[in-house]
Amino acid sequence: MPFEQLLGNPRIKTVFRSYLKNQTIPFSMIFAGPPAAAVLDFAEAFAKGVNCLEAEGDFCGACQNCREISRGIYPDVVRLGPDGQFYKKEQITYLIEDNFKKPLRGRKKIYILADAHRLTENAANAFLKVLEEPAASSMFLLLTSNLTGLLPTIKSRCQILTFAVPSREEIHTFLMRGGTPGDKARLIAHLSQGSSLSLSGDSLGEFLDRRAHALAVLRKLLTRQDVEDVLLDLSHRSRSREKFLLYFRDLVQLISTLLRDIMVLEINEDSGHLIHIDIREDLMALGEYITLEKALSLIQRMEWNLRDVQRNLNTRVLVLEFIRHFTQRGEDDV
Repeated sequence: MPFEQLLGNPRIKTVFRSYLKNQTIPFSMIFAGPPAAAVLDFAEAFAKGVNCLEAEGDFCGACQNCREISRGIYPDVVRLGPDGQFYKKEQITYLIEDNFKKPLRGRKKIYILADAHRLTENAANAFLKVLEEPAASSMFLLLTSNLTGLLPTIKSRCQILTFAVPSREEIHTFLMRGGTPGDKARLIAHLSQGSSLSLSGDSLGEFLDRRAHALAVLRKLLTRQDVEDVLLDLSHRSRSREKFLLYFRDLVQLISTLLRDIMVLEINEDSGHLIHIDIREDLMALGEYITLEKALSLIQRMEWNLRDVQRNLNTRVLVLEFIRHFTQRGEDDV
């Protein structure tokens, strides 16, 4: 699958081709963009371009190197991620030592660091040593959705590429080209904007189930009916911390987009800027229980909840704070 078949960011693809064609590949790059920009897909595609056996200035997607990179078994592409909430210094120590080993088969040994903004200060300072004296055969791709979370000294030593979320039109065209039926492509294009839906059509049913659950939770909280059931469910789920944090993050993000659409409908019922276009009537009904000001306040508080998840806050505190945001009464309540 050559660069042209990746979704969105045509400028980035042009930069990739230029690097490969002119053999001017930076030894360290930062790929910065929100999750919906699919930065990891671009990183893996560029790794293929560097080590492809067939194509020049691109990648073929079919040679042994490309196929092994896709499967995650190519020896010269090393993927790293945080150990828990953050990277550990030991992970960077391994990277430093491994960096001086020559590639086994490829032109370059490529290290892909997901969520690079989660480097602790000690880990980041250790990583600086690699950037100051890199091995000639190594390359580092730092992926982040929070560019400000990286140390300025790291950013100054890397080429920074900024990725944008594809437009609805780009997503719709991409899906139609891949054989997705028109109505389904239109729905996925809307839902993938600002939501946690993958662009894989196979995930649509699973996403709709998760969204239906989030909508039911939001309905109980806004109508203040069966709030105890929500509290009990969250408390029960929180017994398994890691699974709960994944569930809770997804729930909060979905509720934020639902509240966003409620705001859009309160401003203009005929707006064409909805994310959840297929449940317009449900959202309009919920709008009867909340003011514009309260919806805006809750969206902000959902951001606080996500921040608290990042801060590794106690799960019981997370649950109670989440419920309190909805149940406390204030001047902006209906």
